Order: sequence, then C-alpha cells, then structure tokens
Amino acid sequence: METSTNRRATIFIASSTEAIDIAVAAKANFDSDFDVQIWNENVFTVNRSYLETLLNRASYYDFAIAIFTPDDLAVVHHHQVHVARDNVIFEFGLFLGRLGPNRTFLLAQRGTGMFSDWDGIDVATFEPGGDLVGALKEPCDRLRHVMGTAAKRADFTMLPSTSLAIGYYQNFLRKVFSAFEHSKSFQVIEKDENGEEIATSYDLKNHYPTIEIRMPANLIDLEQESLNRYTSSYKRIIINAKSRPFPFYVSGRLSAKGQSLHLFDVPTTMLSSKLAIDEYFSADFLAQDDTRRTLESREIANFEHTLRVMVPDWIERKYFRFSIWKTR
Repeated sequence: METSTNRRATIFIASSTEAIDIAVAAKANFDSDFDVQIWNENVFTVNRSYLETLLNRASYYDFAIAIFTPDDLAVVHHHQVHVARDNVIFEFGLFLGRLGPNRTFLLAQRGTGMFSDWDGIDVATFEPGGDLVGALKEPCDRLRHVMGTAAKRADFTMLPSTSLAIGYYQNFLRKVFSAFEHSKSFQVIEKDENGEEIATSYDLKNHYPTIEIRMPANLIDLEQESLNRYTSSYKRIIINAKSRPFPFYVSGRLSAKGQSLHLFDVPTTMLSSKLAIDEYFSADFLAQDDTRRTLESREIANFEHTLRVMVPDWIERKYFRFSIWKTR
C-alpha cells in the first residue's frame, strides 16, 4: 500500500516465539505492498529495555498486527482456557493505545481464549495447516481491506500532522477561499535596491487562481534559513481577507490586468512535526538507519492526505485548482 507520497505503509507483527512461523507466513501475505517487520527482525537492540523500544516503535509504524495463539494455559472463572502469551497481549494493548482500533488488529488462531473486553468484536481468525501462507490468506485479505479504509481517514496519532493540517485549512486556506470570492484586488510586495518594500495593487479579474501547497521534501526545509533560500527569488502577494491579510508567494510574471494568478504556499506549520519527533522519540532510536526519515515522511504524507480530505470537492471545483508539490 502506497501513501500519497509513494511511501509504502509499514506494519509491525507481534507474536510469541512459538508462533514465529505464523508471523512469517502473515508477513508473506503483506510484503508485496507493505513494509513489514516482525518483532524478532532487529527491532529490539542491545542496551535498551524492551519497554523503551516498544514505546518508540508503537508510534513508528502505520499498522500493527498481534498474532494470538493458544500458547499458555490460564484459569478464568474457574475454567482452564488456552490464551495468548502475556507479552503479546501487552504489545497489542500498547499499539492499540497509540495507533487506535482502525490501525491495530488481532489475528487469532481458532480456539484461543479472548479477553472479555473483546466480546462482540469481529476478529480475523485462522486454522493453521500445512500451507501457513495459504491458511492466512483469507484473514490477511480481510485486514488489508480494513487497512485500505483506514488509510483514507484522517486519523489522530501521537504526532501532530493531522491536527496541523486541520488548523492550516481552517485558519488559512478556508479564509483565503472566502477572500478570493469577495475581494476585488490584491497587492504584490517587492523590495527595491535599498531593501524597502513596495506594494503594487492589481485588480482581481480572475477569481479562479491556481493554489499550490508545496510540501517539503524534508522537515528541516521549513527552518527559516532553508526557507529563505528557497523563496528568495519569488514575489510575495498579500490577499486581504475579512479577518486579516494572508501572504502567498507567486512565481513567474503577473499581467497588469491580473488575468493569470498562480500562487503557492509552503506550510511552515509542519515544522512542529519535526519538533515533536525530536521531543517524543529517543535520540538513539532516531539515529537508527532511516528512522527519522521514515517518521518525517509519514508526517508529510499524513498532512497532505488530511488536507485533501479537508478541502471539499465543491470548493476545489468552484474557487481554485488545488495541487501539491515538493519543495525539491
């Protein structure tokens, strides 16, 4: 499954040691279109507690699957019940709390006792056989369908991209749409050879501008020094809304009649995602391989996806053409 930035979604699979062959078979059912990692594939590192690693990992993946197999015998209400290993149950609860019920799933072997909180909830089940990959195909296909639905939603996670995108739309784009509907002019702000700003007014003849939201390739691109370099060759436009003026950048030339208006904005609010990643995850975890890049890529993709969900189709058709580009 690819995201809007062509980043393959990630899955974490938890299981007991005894059920590792089932975890491998489950991975085989998903690894054609997901990046899948089983708990024993270099997830846990030396000199770090399992809990610390799990707390980091629980906010790292897009989805999690806990495989419940009847590994242990427990007495529940005076009856013996075959239940899943306690650490697998713990990991399921941890990921459920972090990713939510739309992204955390049970894959249970038939005959495994379930906790009462799960009464009445449909669970993907399987019966192990000689061909484990084949035995897991139907329940894994069910989970893939639910994952596809979840990927279209604007889900809240421990990281802030969803909230940032909602705020960006409500407090910025939505008000700009209204401004274009009612304004009759706009201003282009330029600087002269002395660095003084000069404002030139143009009549707004075209109420259907192109607005591009230029997403960063990396969150560090949003820091002021990088942003200044990126935007140094562009002009600024001020659109006067009822509440306050809103700045945009413009590329190319504007005709004196204002017949063609192509605007873009870089959502610098996303810098908060970088700060959240730095604050939330341990430095050692972020230093591993492409961990930081993966987290940033997921935040950028989720911001873009949420924004596309927020912008109503009728606004896009009536007022402007909405597109998203990378800054580099």
